[in-house]
Amino acid sequence: MCGGGRAGLKIRFRLEYWLVAVGEFLGREHSSRAGLMNLTFYLKRILLLLLYCLIPQDFLPAQPAGQAAPPTVGPESSLTITAPKSDVGDGHTATFPAMGTLVELTVYHGDRLRVEAAFREAQTLVVELAAVLTDYDANSEARRLTELAVGQPAHVSDTLWEMLAAADSWNRNSKGALDCSLGRLTQLWRRYRRAGRVPTEHEVQQALERCGWKYIDLDADRRTATIAFSDMRLDFGAIGKGYIVDRVFDLLQHHELSCCLVNISGNMRCGEPPSGRAGWRIAVSGLSPEGQPLRRIEVRDIAIATSGDLWQFVTVDGQRRSHILDPRTGYGVPGPLAVTVLAPSALAADALATIGCIADWQDFKRLLSKYEGTAALRASQYAELEVIATESFPRSQ
Repeated sequence: MCGGGRAGLKIRFRLEYWLVAVGEFLGREHSSRAGLMNLTFYLKRILLLLLYCLIPQDFLPAQPAGQAAPPTVGPESSLTITAPKSDVGDGHTATFPAMGTLVELTVYHGDRLRVEAAFREAQTLVVELAAVLTDYDANSEARRLTELAVGQPAHVSDTLWEMLAAADSWNRNSKGALDCSLGRLTQLWRRYRRAGRVPTEHEVQQALERCGWKYIDLDADRRTATIAFSDMRLDFGAIGKGYIVDRVFDLLQHHELSCCLVNISGNMRCGEPPSGRAGWRIAVSGLSPEGQPLRRIEVRDIAIATSGDLWQFVTVDGQRRSHILDPRTGYGVPGPLAVTVLAPSALAADALATIGCIADWQDFKRLLSKYEGTAALRASQYAELEVIATESFPRSQ
């Protein structure tokens, strides 16, 4: 155990996040109809966050991680450091905007200067990693790779290689359910969702033809990548935040801050729990923002991620469709749907939560059985609410 504690944790969504959301809207050009749809989306987003902030909660919510919005943060971005409400004065929480969401770091340790130094180092790390992996910035390494590696091998940085290798491994192990080459599809659906419209079947199939992990060749010895054609785009949305959570968690461990929790848009990894607690308290979100949590659990030394359509979806021919795309069809998976996964690493939890939304439940369980220390809970609602979980998924406390 480590020092500090309170009856639960609460995320504090600060003014910076709301400014990021409004800034995203104001920073783009729109037609009058598209502008109205987008303004409605962001106002709803801000209202939900405000209501969430005002409702007392004794548990930290594990919510579906949505598609990242355009990066709006740089090295000069503000870092807010506060003390979480606690009966002991050694708790510290840092929040800062990045990747279109809010990053929150919570640490319990008596050395305030050490903690604050680690927080600032963590913020710099997040900004650096996001700049490599984002698909929004034309100058990011991930975007430039799809231009430099067309028909010829291109060397990549250690960070990008780790992501490419992970994407390759998860693509093979999931039999194609997780595919980080869907950037063209992601861009298509993102553009139409902002305009409040749905692409045609022809447009979907046309974008799908420019996707496929089989068109990316990796050379592990030389650490190079070769891409088959010029208009392919990478999208690390299924594993990127998990990877960054792991890197930040490792940084905090390096600073001997073992009592910590890293949370990026519902992708979390925790270490030792606060003093007096068996674990960090986590509320597994339901299928609607105002719904009750599906379970309230306590965990330690583990990562947790939830994927689903709680925050982002479109309606296609009367069917709710998630922003999580099925590489077999080019369409979002049917909803309402949410999958929560516990795993030893945040990258694994992130990847498995996405796969769990796409794959058949029985196939997904067989995949989980190959990874030690994993557990999953899946909630869906078609005719009625259905919640299924592996035997190892914690019961409500």
